[in-house]
Amino acid sequence: MHLGLPLRIERNDAMKHRLFQQGSFIIEAIISLILFAVGLISLMSLSAQALNQVGQSKARNDASYLAGELLSEMWVSGTVDINTWSTRLGTVLPDATASVFYANCDCLATSGADVCSGAVTGSSVAVGTSQPVTVCISWTDRRDSAYPRRYQVSSMISRNSQ
Repeated sequence: MHLGLPLRIERNDAMKHRLFQQGSFIIEAIISLILFAVGLISLMSLSAQALNQVGQSKARNDASYLAGELLSEMWVSGTVDINTWSTRLGTVLPDATASVFYANCDCLATSGADVCSGAVTGSSVAVGTSQPVTVCISWTDRRDSAYPRRYQVSSMISRNSQ
């Protein structure tokens, strides 16, 4: 015969367990929302960094293209209008500055034999038949103005004399 006492104790334990479990769904939902928000913020941060990198890559590509264009013009025609090219550079890369040197040199060197000196200026600059040329372009990224960006290319312009 059953006295009902053990059944009641089991029922009380089950009720206590059920009362203890009642708020756990809300806690699980809040933790899930927090994890989802952290993931979403991380994705937004990654996409912002990707957009910044694309902008920097475009600026480097533009600098490379314009320097190559200048060297090509020197190679083909022999005379180059540096002022017109600098104006075009400023249009494509705002706040960009460029220097052209008739030497193989390092634009960042501050001492030694590789220091660039005597930048070429003028509206009609003649290039010799065998002339080393270095083009130095620097610009500032608007999002990271503390670190200026630079592009340098050196070439030997060899033209057939006519």
